[in-house]
Amino acid sequence: MDKIIKYVKPIGYTITVLSLIYIINITHNSDFNTLHFKNPFVSVLFILLFGVWASLFIVIGAYNWKLILEFVNGSSVQTKDVFQVYLKTNVAKYLPGNVMHYAGRNYLGSKLGWNNSEMAFSSLLEYIFGFGLTGIVILAFIGVGLVSIPPQVALTVNYNKILGLSALAAASAIVLVIFIYTYRYFVSKEPLKVTSRKLKNRAQQFFTWGFLVLSVKLFLISLLCFIMNCLYYYYLCDLVLNFHIKPSDFFNANVALSIANYMSILTPGVPGGLGVKESVSILLISAYGYPKESLVISILVYRITCVLGDIIPYFLVMLWKK
Repeated sequence: MDKIIKYVKPIGYTITVLSLIYIINITHNSDFNTLHFKNPFVSVLFILLFGVWASLFIVIGAYNWKLILEFVNGSSVQTKDVFQVYLKTNVAKYLPGNVMHYAGRNYLGSKLGWNNSEMAFSSLLEYIFGFGLTGIVILAFIGVGLVSIPPQVALTVNYNKILGLSALAAASAIVLVIFIYTYRYFVSKEPLKVTSRKLKNRAQQFFTWGFLVLSVKLFLISLLCFIMNCLYYYYLCDLVLNFHIKPSDFFNANVALSIANYMSILTPGVPGGLGVKESVSILLISAYGYPKESLVISILVYRITCVLGDIIPYFLVMLWKK
């Protein structure tokens, strides 16, 4: 793992620098006179309030992880413990590598007697559910006409690319299974039959009523969070910056933010998606006809409130513990 992180870090730093250069290039010689804070004091107050709002999304994320963790281990988990572990480690995503919050979960969870493999698997499912269900919500909104694709973006189905990605996913799954067998046999000294039985039991979990209930719950939560995020960015721009998002782009802007968020998570080694999330957000939202210099300020303020949303629950948990 240390060797992997050693090679991933430079990649993450390089991508971060390139993304920041892209943002600096936009701001260079840009005219920001059309965008200004209504009132500095009021704007700061609104930023703090939006930071509190953003913290609610982190609390919801902790609850999602609790549901997944209980599904994986087949028993209930203390809500207090889950929230402490999740909220305390979430800020670690800003450390180099963009994976330290996952490592922190396992470290703190193991102190509570939780199984490391189950925690790691639940974190993987958390990402898969988040990415997949958000994608389903976006496609559903496109289907009913609430989300529109920019005219300059051509949607064409590349079947060869889909086939290639499917083959890559299948190969990755095979490699993962081989790794599990190898690790369990040589490191844990576990017989192959025992490993096969465990994998079979794990696979059968996804064909149960419990998995269906979990999926429905997480979908409804994803739908709620998507709408709340739409309101969040729409009113953040209006109340803090006097920058108006058109009502027709109420959902479109958040689709761009959601895509940028998961692209930053997928980018290896980038701490907190710094730079990547902002540059992709600006690129996607500007396709709807908004000036990039205005978007730069709005996205930077958006990032500040999101960071506050990560920090506030952390300090509340620490104070509550004391």
